[in-house]
Amino acid sequence: MPPEKLLSYLLETAQDLLDTATYESQTQKAAVIVHWIAGLLESIAPETTPLLLAISDPVTREALEEITSEALLEIRLLLPDGSERVGSRLLVRR
Repeated sequence: MPPEKLLSYLLETAQDLLDTATYESQTQKAAVIVHWIAGLLESIAPETTPLLLAISDPVTREALEEITSEALLEIRLLLPDGSERVGSRLLVRR
């Protein structure tokens, strides 16, 4: 996957994971989403290093253990050429 599309793909996929999980308990824990995103990154771009995969409260920026309504996903990646890509997305449990 081209580096310029990787970050947006990961951010979109996180919301898709929340929307399509069979059991709410699979995605209620923020660590599960981070684990899934890290695994996906390893499989599609193993040469890319995750510098930050964090889920926090969108207002206070405090780390969240559970996603009950809204959460802020932040991703920072180190690409093989030494450049970084940074992005964030509001995740919404529907």
